[in-house]
Amino acid sequence: MNWKVVPLVWLSCVLTAHLAAAQTTPITVDIHQVTQFPKGNGPISLVWQCSVSTSDLLEGHFLVTAYDGNEQFGQFQSHDVALHSGFHEVPMMLPAMQVDGSYPELKLRLSFITPETRYDFKDPYTLKVGRRYLRTLAVGVCDPFDENLMPVLKTFLDQLKFETISPKEPVEIDYDQFNLPAHVANQYMSNAYPLKLKLKTYSIHLHPEDFPQLPVDCHQYDILVITARGLEALESRHLKAILQWVRSGGSLCVLPGEITGANQLEFLNALQENQTGSPLLQNSDGQIDFSEKNQILFSRTGWGRTVILRQQALEKGLLTSDEQARVPFFLWRLKESQKKFYDKQQRWDEQQLIADYFQQEKQTNYRNSNGYSTLEVLSMTYQPLFTGGMLISDLMPAELQIVPSWIIGTILLGYVLMIGPGEYYLLGYFKIRRFTWITFPVISICVALFAFLISNYFMQASHERKNLSIIDLDSKGEPVRENEIELLFTGAYQTIETRIKSGLFSPLNQTELGGGYNNYNSRQNPTTSMVGAPFYQGSLPTQYSVYQNMPQWTPQLNRIVKNYPQSEQPGFDWGSITADQLNSDDSRERLMKEAKQTFGENAILLIYHGTTDGKPKRFINRYPTELQTGNPLQVGGLTPLLTPINRPYAQYRDQSQERTCFMDDLCARQSRGLFQIVSQTSPAGGSNFEDLSILDSSDPRQWLVVVYVPGNQQDIIYRQLIVSDT
Repeated sequence: MNWKVVPLVWLSCVLTAHLAAAQTTPITVDIHQVTQFPKGNGPISLVWQCSVSTSDLLEGHFLVTAYDGNEQFGQFQSHDVALHSGFHEVPMMLPAMQVDGSYPELKLRLSFITPETRYDFKDPYTLKVGRRYLRTLAVGVCDPFDENLMPVLKTFLDQLKFETISPKEPVEIDYDQFNLPAHVANQYMSNAYPLKLKLKTYSIHLHPEDFPQLPVDCHQYDILVITARGLEALESRHLKAILQWVRSGGSLCVLPGEITGANQLEFLNALQENQTGSPLLQNSDGQIDFSEKNQILFSRTGWGRTVILRQQALEKGLLTSDEQARVPFFLWRLKESQKKFYDKQQRWDEQQLIADYFQQEKQTNYRNSNGYSTLEVLSMTYQPLFTGGMLISDLMPAELQIVPSWIIGTILLGYVLMIGPGEYYLLGYFKIRRFTWITFPVISICVALFAFLISNYFMQASHERKNLSIIDLDSKGEPVRENEIELLFTGAYQTIETRIKSGLFSPLNQTELGGGYNNYNSRQNPTTSMVGAPFYQGSLPTQYSVYQNMPQWTPQLNRIVKNYPQSEQPGFDWGSITADQLNSDDSRERLMKEAKQTFGENAILLIYHGTTDGKPKRFINRYPTELQTGNPLQVGGLTPLLTPINRPYAQYRDQSQERTCFMDDLCARQSRGLFQIVSQTSPAGGSNFEDLSILDSSDPRQWLVVVYVPGNQQDIIYRQLIVSDT
């Protein structure tokens, strides 16, 4: 027998079996990304396109593992599916994810698992995601697209892009106008680089059948546009989802036609819930009764913005240039301080931002600036909320204690005495010093166990959960959305399950919170969380569970966004609050008393008011203070959320001008980046808090009423935005 042939025969059999198995794989899968250019830090929808070749029913579930390079974002297990022979589309949503690495795309590894076997698809699938260093904005356009859009509609959509109302890139700086000292001017000019926005807006075409059916689905877009044909094709479930998304902070532009259905007309009138004018009506021919004065309607819908523009008026050119220019200003929520310049130039004022930057540097004699620092002056990329780390201090278990230093010192001293003179003389007394190789490790192990028990006693070995619930209310006091920020902290290694219903889950980490600070104003550890990637199981975002492997004594923050708030509201009369009442000292005092009667003596009432100089006032315990003035908040038992801290770059600057607290940043963002231009962004639900800011600090018509109710197991923040007519 020729033994050399045996290995070849064996290899041939293995390859033949492998090919046979490959040929009999009952399912092939391709990926279709619904949004090719998704909004940065927003959820991502995709569809698995499956072709099943077996005659038997294929039952199982999909398992998706997402990677950015070698870093794993998480695993996603779909609900159970049953696929018969033929073609199938299985939709899936991935939660908001912001990619930090240098890889331009996300890699997905897919498996289909049945009770009998597991089918692994070898080649990873590619998914486009938003990037931190290039902010991606998305405008969703709903239309059947069975024929080309009219040129006037294409022009209108182009005018909605954020770049259209922005300065042309690159932006050159004229250093001569700022009267810089000679040595500073030379330094800037030697390192001069043109400024860029680092921003891109994409228009995404959506067929009415593919339009979002849940408010969370709409979080993938900054602005939604519905044409006349698209409006007629949308069903009630689409309209309800869009309405709730707008009420929770979205921006919507509707272009109704001459004739519309009853559901569409009801939808249009619901968008104008805060308007005092007459509703839109239909005449006997089923046409909307537009008058010459209401060709275009601007309204605040809950916490969002709505523009209803008669499409025929747009096509016939019946709108003035000022009316058309107001649409992007209103939908992108540019600050009121930009309005005067915008009305003249049809774009926001970049020179004012540059002037403010150099004025700030002048106050510190240019100690902490150079030619490279100006590169970020106009950058629209995400700026971390550096006060967010105070959330950990606020939500940590109240019983948690650090082992006192005197106990640690006593243990160390006792250990030294036992292994030093104690062991030497004791073993010498019994004349058994030769057994020191046994007694020394035994003593060390016992002391280590004792130290572990002591630390467990102080650090609490039980599983702890505490959350901060942020409930946003419209002008009538109706809740429009709820954000829940939950802290997990365990004294032992274990897997924690979090159940979600009709919400979007995002894990947070120290990096996304801007590093964070503790109660002593010292910087906390800026490294990312030690908690591993989460495991999602179920139908996201309707009903699913998230599992996280929690290390011992490691805090983990998670954010859960709900467009349909489910918390019961106390009987506080929010609808009776008016701007005139907030403008009176006596009325504010009565309001504070009513808040304490309803929410308890621990409740804290804060009132924020925009000003023409862009520095909002904050009223607390009756006395107004300007934000970032460094004045301490006069609140008994000061909580971490109200503790003013210094900005991380303030060491060379006037400290009194750089102090702020988490509550201020949460309600009236005073950071650089996009919030130099806008006051609010559409809901995203990602791992940062950008979409929680609401107050336009430069608009004196805006008031924000905040009731903060601290508790043992849950802290609650109620926020109501009030915009006066004058």
